[in-house]
Amino acid sequence: MEKYSTPTQQSTKKAESDYIRELQLIRQVARLTASIRDRRVLLKRMLILLNEAFATSGGGIYQIHDADSPLNLVAKLNIGDELSLELQKVPAGKGMMSQVVQSGEPCSWPDLEKEDQLYCQGVLAAGWHSLLGLPLIAHERLIGVVFLFQNRLREFSPAEIELLCECCLLFAAAIDSSELVEKLEWQHRLTHASQRELDRSRKQLREHVTRLEESNRSLEQANQMKDRFLALASHELRTPLTWIMAATELLENELKELPEESQALLKTIFKGGKQLSDLVEDLLEIARIEAHDIYLAKESIDLPLLLGDIVIQFEDEALRRQLTLEIGDCPDHLAPVGDYHHLRQALERILKNALKFTPPGGFIRIEASQRTADELLQLRSQMEPFCVSFFQKTPLLDHVEICISDSGVGIDQKDRLQIFDKFHGAGDISLHGKQKYSVQGPSAGLGLPLAKGMIEAHGGMIWVDSSKYSKSGSNFRVLLPLYKPRNQDG
Repeated sequence: MEKYSTPTQQSTKKAESDYIRELQLIRQVARLTASIRDRRVLLKRMLILLNEAFATSGGGIYQIHDADSPLNLVAKLNIGDELSLELQKVPAGKGMMSQVVQSGEPCSWPDLEKEDQLYCQGVLAAGWHSLLGLPLIAHERLIGVVFLFQNRLREFSPAEIELLCECCLLFAAAIDSSELVEKLEWQHRLTHASQRELDRSRKQLREHVTRLEESNRSLEQANQMKDRFLALASHELRTPLTWIMAATELLENELKELPEESQALLKTIFKGGKQLSDLVEDLLEIARIEAHDIYLAKESIDLPLLLGDIVIQFEDEALRRQLTLEIGDCPDHLAPVGDYHHLRQALERILKNALKFTPPGGFIRIEASQRTADELLQLRSQMEPFCVSFFQKTPLLDHVEICISDSGVGIDQKDRLQIFDKFHGAGDISLHGKQKYSVQGPSAGLGLPLAKGMIEAHGGMIWVDSSKYSKSGSNFRVLLPLYKPRNQDG
């Protein structure tokens, strides 16, 4: 006997069948989202699955960054290229999908020909009759819109829309995760690229440091060889020069009946030997200063007497050069501490430099004053390039400043540090002795370096700035420690 199902049983079976179909679809969506990490592939497979499950004609997916940005068509199914370009050009806030963006809810249009808000008329020419838009929401943020179209009139049931919304939630989460993975992978690649670049830069830096160290060692060796050569040459020249000068002086004194031409020749030999002997002595003194192999007395120096002796020594030379040489302010209570003989030599070298580069009719003034530690600190930026170690003293005490000012040709800002280097002369040394204001011919460039080395050996320093008495002159400022006698007990 054949059994027949009642309407209630048939309805129950249909509901069970629909439920099973929905579960199967959800399982397919879950499997799809779990197995695909490439976002473009995921979007394409997502459209194919929804199209097959709900028997639509085609569809597409818009990506959105914010409510005010235009929609970006990132995936399509059964949409021609020409129509895709039109759909891509829909402005923000226009078209049917703008309603989904603004509301965040699914929207259905069973008959597109009756819709006034249809922006892209090309869909009608392509045979679209019905349209459904669904939001893609991940973590309460709208990231895109899915639309499905039908080439016939169709109205999706609430159950279908609800199921589609569930599928879209799963797809949205997968899309958001894939975007995050892409960003992390991109960041990872950037990090690796940056690390490779950093490693390459470190390698280059190590190579540069190695080459620089090698260059520094080579320069140091060359400098040491040069210093040893100068010291050796100076010692070896000293003895024969002494013999030549002594013999010349003896001949000049013993053979007075020689003709005038012979006498002049002997004087020329003696003068040349004296200049060469002075150069040898300068080279030896440079070597002793750099080796810190020089004895310096530490006594109170009568500053007015010292400056007065120097001025007297050069008065005739200044008069011959038509220069005014004078002593300015020099308080009696100021007394530097040091070695009188060596300090006098250092100041003489500075004064000779002023005489050499001051034209006739000019003046040279020597004066002294006290500089407090606070005043020196205010001038630190100007002074420190000339002697970095000076400001490393702790504490910084008051000093005597001896200033030798001139109205000479002056020194360019770029040369003010270099004039204290050995064998360096400010300006073109080939012109020395040829200008109308030059006192003597080219020098070896040791005068100022010797003065600087001797002054720094006394715990002082020297620097140069523009003269306050002349537009083109120079101030050579010498700082020396103040003499402070020990307190007597009782």
